[in-house]
Amino acid sequence: MAISSFEQCLAMKQTDDAVYFALLAGIHPDEVDNWYLGIYIDAIEWVEITNTRGMSQFADGGIVGSKPYVSSATYLDKMSHYCKGCHYDSKKKIGEKACPFNSLYWNFYAVNEEKLRGNPRIGMMYVSWDKMDSALKQNLLNQANEYLENLNEL
Repeated sequence: MAISSFEQCLAMKQTDDAVYFALLAGIHPDEVDNWYLGIYIDAIEWVEITNTRGMSQFADGGIVGSKPYVSSATYLDKMSHYCKGCHYDSKKKIGEKACPFNSLYWNFYAVNEEKLRGNPRIGMMYVSWDKMDSALKQNLLNQANEYLENLNEL
């Protein structure tokens, strides 16, 4: 996926939210590196790439960061003002106008379960996932796949 798709999808100005989305959407870390280096005039490659790969994209397998930095819309809505007035409903997980962060969040954990389930810093996510109704899980994954297939239309 091209980074321009990533930028079009976001319509956000907060970098943390952008990189959360990039990780959830499976944007290649090279593209995120290039994006970071392009938006900050003072970005220095040897610093930025380590931080981008290790902390924001968890692309080093946990050397720099001990867990992936991903979030659902619940966290974003609580910690920022970007959800107010958004086209998507931060409280909806599936269906029309459901916030993409919600289904992509659970999709990320489902896709990466083999690598992440044993991580003690995120174990509670899998406890929650395990308690979910199987129909809801499937609906979340279907919603996420729909969003991933249509990133340019978000």
